[in-house]
Amino acid sequence: MTSKPTATDSPVDATGSPAIGSPTSLETLLGLRSSASLAGKPQPGTDALAQDKSPLAQDRSPLDRMPAPAAPRPTPQPLDNDLQVELLFIHAGTPESSLAQAWLQHMLDGARLHVARFQDNVTEQVQRYMPHAVLVHFDPLSTDEAAHLASQLHISHPHLPCLAVGRTKYPQCMLAALRAGVQDFLDVDGPVQAAHQTVIDLIKRVPPSASGMPNAPLTAIMSARAGLGSSLMASHLAWYLQKRLHGTTAVPGKDATPREISNETLDGLLIDLGFPSGDCGLYLGTLGDFDFIEAVNNLRRFDRRLASTGLARHESGLRLLTLPRQPARLRDVSYADADALLLRLRQYFRHIVADLGAVVPTQLAMRVALRASQIWVVCDQSVASVVSTTELLRQLDEQKVDRERVQLIVSRHDSQLELEAPQIARQLQLPLLATIPERRRELVQAVNQGQLLPSRLQREPYVQAVDKLATLLITTHHQAHAGEQAAPARGLNRFFHRTRS
Repeated sequence: MTSKPTATDSPVDATGSPAIGSPTSLETLLGLRSSASLAGKPQPGTDALAQDKSPLAQDRSPLDRMPAPAAPRPTPQPLDNDLQVELLFIHAGTPESSLAQAWLQHMLDGARLHVARFQDNVTEQVQRYMPHAVLVHFDPLSTDEAAHLASQLHISHPHLPCLAVGRTKYPQCMLAALRAGVQDFLDVDGPVQAAHQTVIDLIKRVPPSASGMPNAPLTAIMSARAGLGSSLMASHLAWYLQKRLHGTTAVPGKDATPREISNETLDGLLIDLGFPSGDCGLYLGTLGDFDFIEAVNNLRRFDRRLASTGLARHESGLRLLTLPRQPARLRDVSYADADALLLRLRQYFRHIVADLGAVVPTQLAMRVALRASQIWVVCDQSVASVVSTTELLRQLDEQKVDRERVQLIVSRHDSQLELEAPQIARQLQLPLLATIPERRRELVQAVNQGQLLPSRLQREPYVQAVDKLATLLITTHHQAHAGEQAAPARGLNRFFHRTRS
């Protein structure tokens, strides 16, 4: 789990500039600052939103146009350093947007306010900042655009609170916002304290797992050539990982009955995006009629129950989602909807393993790689495979995939071959994660019998190698998961407590 910076940190954006809405005190928000101290302290904002063309507006806006508090306030109280409330404000860049953002900075003093434009990829912004709520600006110049965005957020992030920001003196904006499905409308001309309380009440009603918390880890596996065993390794890894995860949440020896399936814990998910499609399902003996394209097309009704009952289910509880047998259907996929589906799946499952296939990675596979927690590139001990992997890494670089998340797995490893695994890693400039021994005969024999190599075969070299990878994922992402979840909740409780006091 990625820990959030403390309130004493200075957040920066992707360009290294200070992020807008860096954490300050909650004094203004709680009504504890005098009008004199408010006027004397510089406030973050923006006065040139219309001129800033970057995805995240970083300009500042004076608050001298904002009305001063009507009465003196009591002396402020100290705040906790670990307090972080993340909010995302999305606007069209109009003059009204500048005023609305300055008002939000004043109203939400103490929360971290991130800013994006309507034309930005909102799904990426949500994944990047993991906000507790999204604020969409409605003004007469961009009402339709704002309504469309709010509707899309309601579909792609059903558990994420979405509020409209605007002016009630524009009734067409307020009506469009409510029709778009926002939970409430914040009036820029209304009382600051009432708007603040509305935001707090809304965030308090949302479960901690639905907002402000990291999504499930996504482990992507890909190779540059066919026949390297990446799909077979992904199937074994997902199966072993599922057994580990299920052992931490279920009673040993008691699998869910059919009546309980829709209520059971969703631990592991294997997404098969390789061609030819369905190989992972064949290896696991788990084939389903509900494929990835159908899941995208049913995004509006894709909830946790459908994830539990609609996806193919292995006897271990592992769920499987594959591409359709007809590759031409991929042309009709909206990549924005595919991103939204992936985000939804990461909210429902504890860990996702994605087999991205080999030879020529699809655009869909590349988008999954861009959002993966880690990418494991599979290569064998041949010059041709190293050359092809070099080209694959170049494509990942073109897609702006962070190299720090990419690691190397040398498959079909034979210690007697001259091209050693460390030498391949140096040539590809990748950290060597693991070597998978050459066990083609044993694997083919098991697959031909309709099964995989079970994890109980502790003396089998292939099982040992893949089980170590499953152990690595458990220790990296899930061992301290329960303890880390409580920290953000405690921070929010302090935030609410300060508000009540």
